[in-house]
Amino acid sequence: MEETNNLKVNSLPPHRADFYCLALNFGTQNLHYTLNEKEFKNPQHFILCVAPGQVAKWEKNGDWFGYCTFFKSEFLQYNSEINFLQQYPFFNIQEANLIPVSQEQFKSLSPNYAQILHEQKDGAAYSVEIIRSSFQAILWQVRRIYESAKIKTVVEKANAIIASQFQYMVNEYFIDKTTVEEYADMLNITANHLSQTIKNTTGKTAKNIISQRRLEEAKYLLNYTNNDIAEIAYHLNFSAPTHFTKFFKKETACTPQEYRTNSK
Repeated sequence: MEETNNLKVNSLPPHRADFYCLALNFGTQNLHYTLNEKEFKNPQHFILCVAPGQVAKWEKNGDWFGYCTFFKSEFLQYNSEINFLQQYPFFNIQEANLIPVSQEQFKSLSPNYAQILHEQKDGAAYSVEIIRSSFQAILWQVRRIYESAKIKTVVEKANAIIASQFQYMVNEYFIDKTTVEEYADMLNITANHLSQTIKNTTGKTAKNIISQRRLEEAKYLLNYTNNDIAEIAYHLNFSAPTHFTKFFKKETACTPQEYRTNSK
């Protein structure tokens, strides 16, 4: 990331992409990062995991130090996003994962990044395969760091897989599928089992996660498009704009129009 410091780019407005981002930062100064409306002020030694569809923005007054990778799951040859998220749950769209790292952890990750940069520059035979293997090694190390901070038991790991699948499905289908029962059917489990698993794993209800994803999309459309309230309501599959307004006010204590006005 040091190679970009001469560009003197000090901020990036709210944005979201259709690819994953994994950044390993060590020593970055005066950074203010926001992911999914969660703010991180002046983190210096961290791993950042950003999933497609998450809204991020940042400002900084210093230099970057570390590595940043942009990629799609297809590069790692996963046949579905669910399989990818089972392996690497720290890319959960509902989480804002900026994970602190120690100097020892940074040193353990650095050789694989060095290998990737070497292969990228050299372009010798099988360089893509070596880059893929080195990056997968990085992701498994990140999962170990993530789990050491968040997940402890076998039961919790099993529940985390269900939670990860559920949250991926919510992100994909939240417009058309709005009930817990619909997602439980897709996962071949009962609605009660899904609800209890999500509650135990995330501290939130499954219904709340569905509502929050719809709310996130509503806020994004209100902030960054010129679509009127009725258009947004129908886009989000509400049967009438009044139902959308009622939902939005229940979640935020203000109407969509009030939110749009206050955000400008």
